[in-house]
Amino acid sequence: MPDFNSLRRRGTPRVACGVLILATIAAPAAMAQRPATNPTIVYAVGKEPTIPIPLFTRNEQANDDVSDQLFLHLVGYGPTGSVSGDHAMIPALARSWRRVDPLTLVFEIDPRARWQDGAPVTAHDVVFTWQLANNPVVGSDQSRLEPIAEVEATGDRSVRVRFKRASAEQVYTFGFLMQPLPSHLLERVAAEGITTSDFARRPIGDGPFRFGRRVAGQLLELDADSTFFLGRPTISRVIFRYVEDANARVTLFLTGETDILDVIPEPAMAQIRTRADARLIAVPSNDLISFVFNTRSPADTARPHPIFNDPRVRQALTLAIDRTTIARSIFDPGATAPDAAQSAIWSWITPGVAPHPAPDVARARALLAQAGWRDARGDGVLAKDGVPLHFSILYPSSSAIRNTAALQAQQMWRAIGASVDLDRVEGPVFGARLPTGRWDVIVNRVGEDPTPSSLVQSWSCSAAHRAGSTNYARWCDSTFDRLVTTATTAKDQPAAWRAVLARMAEERPAIFFAASTTPIAIQRRYDNVIVWPSRTWLSLWQWRVRPADALPRDR
Repeated sequence: MPDFNSLRRRGTPRVACGVLILATIAAPAAMAQRPATNPTIVYAVGKEPTIPIPLFTRNEQANDDVSDQLFLHLVGYGPTGSVSGDHAMIPALARSWRRVDPLTLVFEIDPRARWQDGAPVTAHDVVFTWQLANNPVVGSDQSRLEPIAEVEATGDRSVRVRFKRASAEQVYTFGFLMQPLPSHLLERVAAEGITTSDFARRPIGDGPFRFGRRVAGQLLELDADSTFFLGRPTISRVIFRYVEDANARVTLFLTGETDILDVIPEPAMAQIRTRADARLIAVPSNDLISFVFNTRSPADTARPHPIFNDPRVRQALTLAIDRTTIARSIFDPGATAPDAAQSAIWSWITPGVAPHPAPDVARARALLAQAGWRDARGDGVLAKDGVPLHFSILYPSSSAIRNTAALQAQQMWRAIGASVDLDRVEGPVFGARLPTGRWDVIVNRVGEDPTPSSLVQSWSCSAAHRAGSTNYARWCDSTFDRLVTTATTAKDQPAAWRAVLARMAEERPAIFFAASTTPIAIQRRYDNVIVWPSRTWLSLWQWRVRPADALPRDR
């Protein structure tokens, strides 16, 4: 694991690249202390983990967090955080992999790997899990494994995977998204009965922790597996406490009853920053917020939008927005505003996020004039061919963040001659209107997939013409599509995806004004704190409790 000590700085440390390691050198006096014999992590979660079994977690964070302690992925994230390329990921359950041809990979299971009942992990377990994932009864997200054509065991520990099309993300697509389940324990259980089986009540995995106990409505406890083939965990217990109320979770952290706090209410941030026994880190998030332009007419989606179909208008409206000001008013002084659809977890494409130009009201006005927009009536509102530069911003009334952004954008756009209404609606109404196209501009908030090829789902021409897609803007640019196709197999992945993002920035289908980070608070008594931007707690088993700071629960 690389040394990232140099990343530490004053204030809130930020995860750079793919992983942050907060390693603190203990003082000589501390080194003489009796080591903690039962080092423990207590983590309060807002939703009770009920089914911590791969394929059955329902993408609920608490289930995923527990599942990652019990079941290994075939491969893990590398230090850059990139998921593109055959060598971006690192070995986990698979000790190696090799490419046969552009459509075929072979994974070799580590021969030391064992299920926690002593049975070896085999290629058959991988094939069984793949088949289970494709069973409609299971209800897992099959779209994520759609690129895979065939999976077969070619030996006790060899798995051959064939893909439908070439891509630089194949190792990630199968290797990370696949967390094998024990076939010898589940083959005789009907797929629809797995979630209510004895296995679901007491899972048996191959990861660094074993299932310990569950107290319904209160906690779930995991115990270290001393025989874990990748090394004995340096944490003996992980306790997930179910605490629904966010303020109660803050209190438990401040009183030292828990060791990790995420989803931190803003008022608690100041309290945590003043404490010597806690530290805040900012973990790159997949959260991306933008103003999205509808390129089709809300009245008739077969026709172009009378305002936003012109890229010069979109460019002018972009130049009128002070994105940094909006981002920092919503999040914190370090918040960034990308120039295209790049959340912070894609920092391997560019250092940080792609920079955006400074606001330029004069140039924005010049672009609008070039496009034929004039203040013909002298009322400050521009018009073209009798159509006023008038539009509305749609967003859910329950979102304070989007309300703040919309209010600021309304004022900034008025400064260049636009008349802007705020269309605040209830959340369900917002969700229902998105796919209909009955809106001008939306304040959209999405969680990006770790794979940049997922841009196809929301920004490609094929998605624009497909009912039910997330290309709500119905934006279609053949050059963008061509660049995405090239990037999926390019040798220089960062450069290829930079070209994709640059084309999006040039065409302006949206104004991306915030790529946020997630603040997490951790008690300072831990060394070797390894935090990942995606699937944050994959390395809890490698944390250590400093002897001088051990608590009674660590003894």
